[in-house]
Amino acid sequence: MAPEIKRSGILLVFLYLFITVFALILLTLVRPHTGDGFIHQLGKNCALVAFILITLQVVLGARIKWVERPIGLDKIFRFHKAAGVIALCLVLLHVTLISWGTGHWYLLDSLHVKWPIWLGRLALLALLATVVTSLWRRKLNIEFESWRKLHNVLFATILTFGFVHSFKIGGDLTAPALRIYWVLALAVAAAVYLFHRLMRPARLKRNAYTVTAVRQDAPKVWTIHFAPPTGQGVYPYAPGQFHYITLRRGRGLPVEEHHWTISWTPTRPGIASTIKEVGDFTSTIGQTRVGDKADVDGPYGRFSYLFHPDENDLIFVCGGIGITPFLAMLRHMHDTGSRKKVLLLWSNRTEEEFVAREELEQIARSGKPGLKIVPFLTKAGEGWSGERGRINKDAIARHLPPVNGTTRGAYVCCPPSMMRIVMPALGELGIPAERIHDEMFSL
Repeated sequence: MAPEIKRSGILLVFLYLFITVFALILLTLVRPHTGDGFIHQLGKNCALVAFILITLQVVLGARIKWVERPIGLDKIFRFHKAAGVIALCLVLLHVTLISWGTGHWYLLDSLHVKWPIWLGRLALLALLATVVTSLWRRKLNIEFESWRKLHNVLFATILTFGFVHSFKIGGDLTAPALRIYWVLALAVAAAVYLFHRLMRPARLKRNAYTVTAVRQDAPKVWTIHFAPPTGQGVYPYAPGQFHYITLRRGRGLPVEEHHWTISWTPTRPGIASTIKEVGDFTSTIGQTRVGDKADVDGPYGRFSYLFHPDENDLIFVCGGIGITPFLAMLRHMHDTGSRKKVLLLWSNRTEEEFVAREELEQIARSGKPGLKIVPFLTKAGEGWSGERGRINKDAIARHLPPVNGTTRGAYVCCPPSMMRIVMPALGELGIPAERIHDEMFSL
């Protein structure tokens, strides 16, 4: 990672922490002696931090480029989930400690309370529902698009009800400085949300890309090529990054925004994604036609060898459609005449599922880069002579050439179950953690 990018990431982390606790700093300055007992004040402090964390959730989820660039959107979204759990814990502590500190437990069990307290209870229930549905969406069998709509409604409820609740009965917010900070936090969250949900989509729709080619690469796998509006170029991107696409095809086909890896390379015209049919929406991907329009928003992520130029001996580990970022990187290496050494450990269930295998074998024969492909099959037939079973530590060790660990980098893109095996295995084989780069299939 370039030093300036690393510094930007560190600065953003410190800025996030500072904004989170700034309400406590203000409170200490304007009201050093609140008159409340320790437990009671601790409960109120939990609420102050929780509300700011919740407003910052809007910023984390809004795909703001200068926030995402030094860290990577997939990692930001992982932290976004964790921060939601932390906020929920703080709110639960707030209610418990306030009740404990005052000796009155009616906040928890009484129906006869003031309306601002009811708003606080509803905000807590909405926050609980948000966290539960976000963490266990698949287990609850909630479709992504339905979940996103529910998430937006719940989050608006949390922010609105939480703000009114705290503004009406929060004793610490009687201080003008804190009231100003509270209003400012809500205003920033609202502005960011409007940009993310209204302004950016409107701009993308005005500058829609056009589908220029649709190709089936394997059973249930399609590559869609796009071109920018006439007179405009494709946005700058690094091979391995991803983008968000909203296909506007008409013909009664669904209109949804999805993130897909860019499987193309900036050395070639246009842009493309290779997409597997894995759900209701992607099952219609083969019905996309040349001439269809698409809103394209990118690039995002830091999963690219270009962000780590000091790594010259690379290990690419992928499963299934996880090949897509590696397709982009290997195409780019080939087009630029790269002399890097690459070991590609590539797992699929059946031989028919290998995407662009012939093209990758041609790249390997060219020597640019120095590519070795090791395919694995988990459901191999009798005629298969390659590796069988899953990629694990022993399988990696069999093919791992000796090399100076300071120049080696590993890149992993595969399903979570496979990643839980591969990531620790790479560390045990001597690759430093800072040189193991991963990208999850889903955000």
